[in-house]
Amino acid sequence: KHLKQLTETTDLFSPESLSQLHQWQLWNRERGAVLPLPPDFSERCKAAFMASQPRPSRMQRQVEATVSALGLPFRAEVITEIGYSIDIVVEWQGVQIGIEVDGPSHFLGRDPDGPTLLKRRQLRRLEGWTLCSLPFWEWNDVSSDAERRKQYVLQLLQRASEASL
Repeated sequence: KHLKQLTETTDLFSPESLSQLHQWQLWNRERGAVLPLPPDFSERCKAAFMASQPRPSRMQRQVEATVSALGLPFRAEVITEIGYSIDIVVEWQGVQIGIEVDGPSHFLGRDPDGPTLLKRRQLRRLEGWTLCSLPFWEWNDVSSDAERRKQYVLQLLQRASEASL
Protein backbone atom coordinates (compact mmCIF):
# COMPACT_ATOMS: atom_id res chain seq x y z
CA LYS A 1 0.00 0.00 0.00
CA HIS A 2 2.74 2.46 0.95
CA LEU A 3 4.82 1.59 -2.10
CA LYS A 4 1.82 2.19 -4.36
CA GLN A 5 1.18 5.59 -2.75
CA LEU A 6 4.84 6.50 -2.98
CA THR A 7 5.16 5.60 -6.65
CA GLU A 8 1.99 7.49 -7.57
CA THR A 9 3.54 10.76 -6.40
CA THR A 10 4.72 12.10 -9.75
CA ASP A 11 7.10 14.83 -8.60
CA LEU A 12 8.88 12.85 -5.89
CA PHE A 13 11.45 11.21 -8.18
CA SER A 14 13.91 13.02 -10.45
CA PRO A 15 14.61 11.58 -13.92
CA GLU A 16 18.00 10.43 -12.63
CA SER A 17 16.35 8.61 -9.70
CA LEU A 18 13.84 6.94 -12.01
CA SER A 19 16.67 5.86 -14.31
CA GLN A 20 18.58 4.37 -11.40
CA LEU A 21 15.47 2.53 -10.24
CA HIS A 22 15.23 0.96 -13.70
CA GLN A 23 18.81 -0.31 -13.36
CA TRP A 24 17.97 -1.56 -9.85
CA GLN A 25 15.05 -3.50 -11.34
CA LEU A 26 17.37 -5.01 -13.94
CA TRP A 27 19.84 -5.95 -11.21
CA ASN A 28 17.05 -7.69 -9.31
CA ARG A 29 16.06 -9.60 -12.47
CA GLU A 30 19.69 -10.73 -12.81
CA ARG A 31 19.57 -12.08 -9.27
CA GLY A 32 16.21 -13.76 -9.79
CA ALA A 33 14.67 -11.59 -7.09
CA VAL A 34 11.04 -10.65 -7.35
CA LEU A 35 10.67 -7.09 -6.10
CA PRO A 36 8.03 -5.75 -8.45
CA LEU A 37 7.25 -2.10 -8.71
CA PRO A 38 3.80 -1.10 -9.95
CA PRO A 39 3.73 -1.51 -13.76
CA ASP A 40 3.01 2.17 -14.50
CA PHE A 41 5.86 3.27 -12.26
CA SER A 42 8.18 0.67 -13.76
CA GLU A 43 7.42 2.07 -17.22
CA ARG A 44 8.20 5.60 -15.99
CA CYS A 45 11.56 4.32 -14.73
CA LYS A 46 12.36 2.68 -18.06
CA ALA A 47 11.29 5.78 -20.00
CA ALA A 48 13.59 7.93 -17.86
CA PHE A 49 16.43 5.45 -18.44
CA MET A 50 15.90 5.64 -22.21
CA ALA A 51 15.33 9.42 -22.33
CA SER A 52 18.85 10.49 -23.16
CA GLN A 53 19.37 10.37 -26.88
CA PRO A 54 22.53 8.60 -28.09
CA ARG A 55 25.06 10.95 -29.62
CA PRO A 56 27.46 8.94 -31.75
CA SER A 57 31.05 10.08 -31.55
CA ARG A 58 33.33 10.77 -34.48
CA MET A 59 35.13 7.52 -33.64
CA GLN A 60 31.85 5.60 -33.80
CA ARG A 61 31.09 7.11 -37.20
CA GLN A 62 34.56 5.99 -38.39
CA VAL A 63 33.88 2.45 -37.16
CA GLU A 64 30.48 2.46 -38.90
CA ALA A 65 32.19 3.57 -42.13
CA THR A 66 34.73 0.76 -41.78
CA VAL A 67 32.00 -1.85 -41.22
CA SER A 68 30.20 -0.48 -44.26
CA ALA A 69 33.42 -0.60 -46.34
CA LEU A 70 33.68 -4.28 -45.43
CA GLY A 71 30.24 -4.79 -46.99
CA LEU A 72 28.72 -5.92 -43.71
CA PRO A 73 25.14 -4.94 -43.00
CA PHE A 74 24.82 -3.18 -39.68
CA ARG A 75 22.47 -1.14 -37.54
CA ALA A 76 23.58 1.79 -35.42
CA GLU A 77 22.23 2.83 -31.99
CA VAL A 78 20.10 -0.27 -31.51
CA ILE A 79 17.75 0.07 -28.54
CA THR A 80 17.40 -3.23 -26.71
CA GLU A 81 14.36 -4.63 -24.94
CA ILE A 82 15.70 -3.60 -21.52
CA GLY A 83 16.43 -0.06 -22.68
CA TYR A 84 20.15 0.03 -23.39
CA SER A 85 21.56 1.34 -26.66
CA ILE A 86 24.21 -0.70 -28.48
CA ASP A 87 26.46 1.41 -30.70
CA ILE A 88 26.68 -0.95 -33.69
CA VAL A 89 25.09 -4.35 -34.32
CA VAL A 90 26.58 -6.55 -37.04
CA GLU A 91 25.59 -10.03 -38.13
CA TRP A 92 28.80 -12.04 -38.38
CA GLN A 93 28.80 -15.73 -39.25
CA GLY A 94 25.19 -16.09 -38.12
CA VAL A 95 25.70 -14.29 -34.80
CA GLN A 96 24.37 -10.84 -33.91
CA ILE A 97 27.34 -9.02 -32.40
CA GLY A 98 27.09 -5.72 -30.59
CA ILE A 99 30.11 -3.48 -30.97
CA GLU A 100 30.52 -0.94 -28.19
CA VAL A 101 32.76 1.89 -29.38
CA ASP A 102 34.32 2.87 -26.07
CA GLY A 103 35.97 6.27 -25.80
CA PRO A 104 37.94 7.58 -22.81
CA SER A 105 34.83 8.25 -20.70
CA HIS A 106 34.23 4.49 -20.46
CA PHE A 107 37.51 3.79 -18.70
CA LEU A 108 39.50 4.40 -15.55
CA GLY A 109 42.98 4.11 -16.99
CA ARG A 110 42.54 1.11 -19.27
CA ASP A 111 39.96 -0.65 -17.11
CA PRO A 112 36.25 -0.28 -17.92
CA ASP A 113 34.39 1.92 -15.45
CA GLY A 114 31.42 0.77 -13.38
CA PRO A 115 28.57 1.90 -15.66
CA THR A 116 30.26 0.28 -18.67
CA LEU A 117 30.72 -3.03 -16.81
CA LEU A 118 27.10 -2.92 -15.59
CA LYS A 119 25.77 -2.33 -19.09
CA ARG A 120 27.82 -5.17 -20.58
CA ARG A 121 26.86 -7.59 -17.84
CA GLN A 122 23.15 -6.80 -18.02
CA LEU A 123 23.05 -7.04 -21.82
CA ARG A 124 24.79 -10.41 -21.71
CA ARG A 125 22.87 -11.92 -18.80
CA LEU A 126 19.39 -10.54 -19.39
CA GLU A 127 19.26 -10.50 -23.19
CA GLY A 128 22.00 -12.89 -24.27
CA TRP A 129 23.92 -10.36 -26.35
CA THR A 130 27.33 -11.16 -27.76
CA LEU A 131 29.32 -7.97 -27.26
CA CYS A 132 32.76 -6.71 -28.05
CA SER A 133 34.44 -3.57 -26.88
CA LEU A 134 36.39 -1.41 -29.28
CA PRO A 135 38.58 0.71 -26.97
CA PHE A 136 39.76 4.08 -28.17
CA TRP A 137 43.50 3.36 -27.79
CA GLU A 138 43.28 0.30 -30.06
CA TRP A 139 41.31 2.28 -32.64
CA ASN A 140 43.84 5.11 -32.46
CA ASP A 141 46.55 2.60 -33.40
CA VAL A 142 44.80 1.69 -36.67
CA SER A 143 42.68 4.75 -37.46
CA SER A 144 45.06 6.33 -39.97
CA ASP A 145 45.06 3.32 -42.33
CA ALA A 146 41.87 2.01 -43.98
CA GLU A 147 43.19 -1.52 -44.48
CA ARG A 148 44.36 -1.80 -40.88
CA ARG A 149 40.96 -0.56 -39.69
CA LYS A 150 39.23 -3.25 -41.74
CA GLN A 151 41.54 -5.99 -40.46
CA TYR A 152 41.07 -4.82 -36.89
CA VAL A 153 37.25 -4.87 -37.16
CA LEU A 154 37.31 -8.33 -38.77
CA GLN A 155 39.52 -9.66 -35.97
CA LEU A 156 37.27 -8.10 -33.33
CA LEU A 157 34.18 -9.71 -34.85
CA GLN A 158 35.90 -13.07 -35.21
CA ARG A 159 37.03 -13.11 -31.57
CA ALA A 160 33.53 -12.16 -30.38
CA SER A 161 31.95 -14.84 -32.58
CA GLU A 162 34.31 -17.52 -31.29
CA ALA A 163 33.73 -16.45 -27.69
CA SER A 164 29.96 -16.83 -28.15
CA LEU A 165 30.20 -20.53 -29.04
